[in-house]
Amino acid sequence: MRQRSKPRSPSAHSFKNTHHQKLFMNKLISSAKRMRARTIEQAQGTCLTMSLDLCILAAEYDIPVQLVMWPLKNEPVFCDHWAVKINDNQVLDLTRIQVDSKRSSEVIFSIDDYPDNYLTPRFYSTAPLIQEYTIFKDTHNEQLPPELIKNLRILMLKQDLNSINHFKNFSGIASALKSYFKFRLYFYLAQLTERMHRRRDEIIRKNQS
Repeated sequence: MRQRSKPRSPSAHSFKNTHHQKLFMNKLISSAKRMRARTIEQAQGTCLTMSLDLCILAAEYDIPVQLVMWPLKNEPVFCDHWAVKINDNQVLDLTRIQVDSKRSSEVIFSIDDYPDNYLTPRFYSTAPLIQEYTIFKDTHNEQLPPELIKNLRILMLKQDLNSINHFKNFSGIASALKSYFKFRLYFYLAQLTERMHRRRDEIIRKNQS
């Protein structure tokens, strides 16, 4: 008579899950090191989309993550910085070179290990953001359109305003709205500057022809 195999103990099942989690986390970290920006030029204006690409990869590995945004103070060029939260106090930051110009292959950093002008970070569920990002990414072969960035920020604002903590603390609502409108101002100025540069280039080409 064929002997029935013994069921696996809960501890064995837990060990297997833990092993897989560690394996996938190591793969995610290795991917982050390959994806990271190695120069300021590569990082400029890409911290959000690079972080979302990493969130997509984390979802494929079934690793729970959150998108992290630091509002910036006294920063003339950017109004925020982005990374991916992987546990209670650590993030994967693909554009850390914007924070610390020293070249390094490290991508794991403590959430508290950011300059004083990086204000209290906000954390966002990735699923709706990934969905929006993926739709645009799949339908646009070239540079992602400005409309996508605006849509993502609206989704983030909704998450901010739906937070229980913000409704308990009206200063949280004010802070979220201030951050959003600051983004819109920076975004508008960036778009205006880009249009002016394009117009200048067109005039130069016409004069040269």
